Amino acid sequence: MRWFMYKFVTDEHRMIGETARRLFSDLVAEDSAEIQHGMGRINSMQVGRALVDLGIFPSSADDSSMASALVQSLVALEAGAACLPFPVLENLVASAVRVQSSTPSIASSEVFFTLPGSDCDGHERLVMENGRLSGSARLVPYVDLATRTFAVAKQGNNTVLVEVNMVGNDIGRAQRRTVEIDYPVQDIIFKNSVGSVLAANTDSNTSLVKLFEQRSSLLAAAEIAGACRRMVGMTKEYLLTRTQFGQVLGANQALKHALSDCHVSVEALVASIEYAAAAIDAEDVDGEAAVCASKHFATTVGKSVAECALQLHGAIGYTMEFPLHRLMRRVYRLGVSHGSRPKQVNRLFDTFQRCA
Repeated sequence: MRWFMYKFVTDEHRMIGETARRLFSDLVAEDSAEIQHGMGRINSMQVGRALVDLGIFPSSADDSSMASALVQSLVALEAGAACLPFPVLENLVASAVRVQSSTPSIASSEVFFTLPGSDCDGHERLVMENGRLSGSARLVPYVDLATRTFAVAKQGNNTVLVEVNMVGNDIGRAQRRTVEIDYPVQDIIFKNSVGSVLAANTDSNTSLVKLFEQRSSLLAAAEIAGACRRMVGMTKEYLLTRTQFGQVLGANQALKHALSDCHVSVEALVASIEYAAAAIDAEDVDGEAAVCASKHFATTVGKSVAECALQLHGAIGYTMEFPLHRLMRRVYRLGVSHGSRPKQVNRLFDTFQRCA
């Protein structure tokens, strides 16, 4: 048993998580008020500015502690529970990459990032040559909000991570349908767009691409876990409130057992995510495998918890007015993006082969 397994979530980590929870709770309250008044969802820029003001997205090496895998996974956990219309995961990953690459900070609260969500390898379709990026990136959320994006591309025989300014570049866009109706997704086509490779040598490039893929998978798993936690909480509240035949639904033992199984699965998922994040921060040998296992487990747990929550809510769970569908949609979307189950199995196999 390694040293970080004893107490890797410290009081400081819990304080950061609690601060993020309070902020997201305030934003969720505003979002609910907007929905009740028939005004749609909360403004995405408002969410982004609030997160920037809190320091959630570090922009320089001076804030490296906020870019650690464990801190970001705790924030993503709360973001998943809040389920707000803003690309929190994408901007957390971008912050970690920029801190790792020592990229100069951006002194603006109006600069937000987006990332391709496709499970396919980006470098199969993107080519970086002479400072210009060509090709397509699939399933990119909030293209109209974001001012910059990252992309994994091929440069000669190397795979590199490229940062592209979305403003002022010739970039084509194609709207895509998505299961999450409040999370707009597009395919974007780079037409000799100006971009910058974030690392100067092959080893650094490999390290950044690995960080990019690992952190995306880890934070996607964390958002799924947060959404599942909220679904379990919503279902518990519903079962203790809704009455039938003179007693609350929660008095039914079969329903208790079903919800208890969901709770156990979600807490096991959270534990696996915290372990994976701590392993990455400690640069432990099983960090990569732990991330793959967590994302694979998150996809399985997310689907089963969503289906159980819907079943236990009954007919009201199917209505658009009830918020359960938003959490379910996010869980389904994240399950197949940023590394689906087949992708994680392949990565696990590659990891075990290297260790053999």
